[in-house]
Amino acid sequence: MAAVFKSTLLAQLGWTWRDEQDRAAVTDTNQWSWRTALNEGTQPGEANAIWYAMGKTLASGASTEWLLDALPRPLFGKTIVQTFSSIKALWLANHSESGGTLAMGGAPSNPWSGPMGSATNLLRIAPGGVLFVAHPGMGWSVSSSAKALKLAAESASVTYDIIVLGIAGTSP
Repeated sequence: MAAVFKSTLLAQLGWTWRDEQDRAAVTDTNQWSWRTALNEGTQPGEANAIWYAMGKTLASGASTEWLLDALPRPLFGKTIVQTFSSIKALWLANHSESGGTLAMGGAPSNPWSGPMGSATNLLRIAPGGVLFVAHPGMGWSVSSSAKALKLAAESASVTYDIIVLGIAGTSP
C-alpha cells in the first residue's frame, strides 16, 4: 500500500456577547472559520512533509535554533531528519502559565524570516498563547542562507510545542 499525505489547516473563532439594556437583551453571536485542505505534492496548495516537537523547555534567557533543512525526529526507535524547502504552516504553543514569553526569529546566522517578513523582526508568544501562521500557496522559502528558526525564552522559562508543515527538501 502506498503512503498518502493529506493535511488540513483550520483556524476558528466564535463568540457570544450578551448585554442587557433598558428591558431588552442585545446578543451578538457569531463564528468565523478558515479551512483549507492540502493534498500531497510540491505545488501551490499542496504539502508532503510534517515535523513536530512537543513539550520542549527553554530556561529563562536560553534559546535554541531549529534548522529547517535538518530537523531531527525519533521514529520507530531511530532518528530521522526532516528537511524542508518551503513552509506552508507553523504552529507554536507557549504552555508557560505566567512570565515566560516565547520569542521567534532573530537567528544570528542564516535566519529564516518566514512570517516575520525580515530576519531582524521577532514575533512574541505570550504565556498560554498560540501562534498559527499559514501560507498554503507557495509557502515561505527555506534555503541554505534562510533556514535557522530561533526560539528564545524571555523573562522566565518556557515550555512549548512546535509543528511545521510544508514541502520536503533534500538533505543538506
